[in-house]
Amino acid sequence: MNKRVIYKHLILFISLLFTSFILSACQKDLGYQYGEKQMLVNVWKDKIIYNETVVLEDNGSEISGKLLFTPTEIISVRDYTLDKEYDPKEYEIRDNTLIRTDVSTMPYLTSEQLAGKNLPEEYAFSTYQAKAPGTQIIFTEGIGIVMHQIAVTYKHASTWAGITPAHQADALARFTKKINAGEAVNVVLYGDSISTGANASGILGIKPYLDDFGTLFTNYIQDKYDSEVSLINTAKGGMLASWGKDNVDTLVNDYNPDLVIIGFGMNDGSLGVSPLTYREHIEFMIRSIQSRHPVADIILIQTIYANPLSIQNQGQKNYLVELEALKDQYGVALLDMGSITEELYKTKKGVDILANNINHPSDFLVRIYAAGLIRVLEG
Repeated sequence: MNKRVIYKHLILFISLLFTSFILSACQKDLGYQYGEKQMLVNVWKDKIIYNETVVLEDNGSEISGKLLFTPTEIISVRDYTLDKEYDPKEYEIRDNTLIRTDVSTMPYLTSEQLAGKNLPEEYAFSTYQAKAPGTQIIFTEGIGIVMHQIAVTYKHASTWAGITPAHQADALARFTKKINAGEAVNVVLYGDSISTGANASGILGIKPYLDDFGTLFTNYIQDKYDSEVSLINTAKGGMLASWGKDNVDTLVNDYNPDLVIIGFGMNDGSLGVSPLTYREHIEFMIRSIQSRHPVADIILIQTIYANPLSIQNQGQKNYLVELEALKDQYGVALLDMGSITEELYKTKKGVDILANNINHPSDFLVRIYAAGLIRVLEG
């Protein structure tokens, strides 16, 4: 083989080696991706969980937190804003537990702080009455809780043990027909503070600026079906279903809805409203909407459950049977977020998935809300 041939082979080898290096680097960069598709958290089927939130707790022996599933591969560990990625040297994995190492810069809270004692001055934390008499838990409506949550993206091979939201085609047939035809539609979201978006990062004004679940849901519809969607969010913080009953005409019917999403129950449960009274108020709303807008479809939401440690966690679970009865009686759809959070709480602490540690979802739970609504609509 002459020198010229050897030289050509050498150039080809170097070229192939360089190409392989570039492809390898690109593949590494593409290992963590987070776009509109990854925003929707289908915990009931996804084998890659994107940006699951968890607070690391210093219990005296280790600083750690529980993931929903046991990872087979960690793809990325980031802060809540998703801007900062932590080096793999900063954590270890044992089963479904993520453990902070001695060299780590990841934020954490002590067991004492989670119990409302010796709170850090940063972020103006306060305390909230816990369910157990004479005890408290950490609380804030600001950014303090979420800035202690880290976001973990990982692969797993586990099976979700909770409920899977059901596709309810018959209940949403008229709305589905309209968006399939590309018609312009009005969606009214009506409920309490959870429906307003409190405390999604976009509402808090911090990265990654996630929208409320109603906006995520309607943006998905508009992008996929090429249908112009107007979202009218008339939810109001602190309200009960009785307020919803009293204002349904002006805050729902007057907007000529094609789809109404009704999300009350958190405050009703906390204040001890009886299941029968709650049902009467929701039923009044359904009847009013169906009377004035007989072609409008309706999705009822069984609220998430408040932090099991919080005094706010009271009678919300008792409303599910009433909503199921209304679903069957009036032909409406139902998204059961309560049972989903009940399953999450078997592994996760309230502070892992709640932005205020009481009853407002972190971004991770907001994304599950949106995915649940899409599942009810599309299957």
